[in-house]
Formats: sequence, structure tokens, C-alpha cells
Amino acid sequence: MDFGGAIFFTDYSIGPAALGRALEERGFESLWAPEHSHIPLSRASAFPQGGDLPKKYYDVMDPFVTLAAAAAATSRLRIATGVCL
Repeated sequence: MDFGGAIFFTDYSIGPAALGRALEERGFESLWAPEHSHIPLSRASAFPQGGDLPKKYYDVMDPFVTLAAAAAATSRLRIATGVCL
């Protein structure tokens, strides 16, 4: 069985190269980078977990740039997007 990691990369999260190296060193198979580039101006329904939309949704980095950084820092780690809009 293979295991991977996924994270919303932001300016205040661990960097993709550092996380990629850490995952590879620990035997993980893949790193997934989700994206959510479409934030509505207003919402008719509440956020499912309650409260306001978390800051990370507004600040998420481009998955292609972050995955390229992770790929450049690793040799075996597989990379993929979780969601790409």
C-alpha cells in the first residue's frame, strides 16, 4: 500500500521543496497539491464547518508551481493535483 501527503500550500505553510523532501525521506509515495482559485463574492449557503471561509482558501498557491518545486527537490516522489480549477 502506498501513502501520500496533501496540503494547501500558502505563504504560511511548510514550503513544497521541504515537504517533498520530508515525505520522500519517510517513504511516502506522493505529494498532492489542491487548489481553490474560485472564491465567490457572496455565498448563499454557509461554509460546511461553520463560520467564515478559512484564510487558506484565499491564499492557496498555484499547484503547478508548488509541485514543480517539490519535483525539483526530490527524485522518487510522485506529484499530482488534488483539484485544479
